[in-house]
Amino acid sequence: MAVAEMLKTTGCDRRDHVLSHLPVKERGIEIAPYFNPITDKAIHDVWYVDCIDNDEIQRKAGENPGGVGKVVPRVDSVWIPGKRLLKCANNQKFSYAIASHVFEHVPNPIGWLLEIIECLEVGGTLALLIPNRQHSMDYYRRVTSFGELVGWYIEKPSIPTPGQIMDFLGDSFEDTGIVDYSKKMLSFADAKRHYTDKQAFEYATWTAKENHYLDVHCTVWTPESFVEVFERVANLGLLPVNLSSPEVGFPGSIPGEFLVFMQKTE
Repeated sequence: MAVAEMLKTTGCDRRDHVLSHLPVKERGIEIAPYFNPITDKAIHDVWYVDCIDNDEIQRKAGENPGGVGKVVPRVDSVWIPGKRLLKCANNQKFSYAIASHVFEHVPNPIGWLLEIIECLEVGGTLALLIPNRQHSMDYYRRVTSFGELVGWYIEKPSIPTPGQIMDFLGDSFEDTGIVDYSKKMLSFADAKRHYTDKQAFEYATWTAKENHYLDVHCTVWTPESFVEVFERVANLGLLPVNLSSPEVGFPGSIPGEFLVFMQKTE
């Protein structure tokens, strides 16, 4: 089952748990809420932002089976590529930020996080909900390394790189929602794949030639690998944050996701 379908079936417990850790009486920002926002504009003082405009969001939602019957909220501003989020949000500062199943799609995670952290007041908190490799279509992929993360921070790719595309298309598998990850998994050679190696190579080559954005999971995480890598990033002085311990199996959570908080320190 796709993440969008699983999110569609989750109730209030998941939202309530995430929000219970955040200063929701203050002003917040949610990144790419799409049709499954954690916050509710009718209740919260929150600014919605996405990398595409409202017309494109509505078009995509209309083509997504997971969006059937869902009301897609309008975003307040577009995070334009090459323009800092702070500027796109009218230079506002926020007490908290939320991104649910967005982080793994970002080609330059450190750079992306820095722009969100810049929008937070000191002491503000960012909540991230992220797929766990051990229980997702990324099962056969290796986790993202510290070196890869810092390399992308230096290179600053604005769209997924050929390597990220090749890794996702070539090494992910088709998860129909019935896979029991608690049992012995098939070998990668026997797993059902969305793309052959040849198709993955053709897509990666074409996107590089056309400078085309292809939406993939650019990074791969387990709760443990996320903390290990980002503690090194923070110790390197690249991110002024404190990390919480990751949460798995929290109330209302979908299978194969974890929750982590970053608090801005300076």
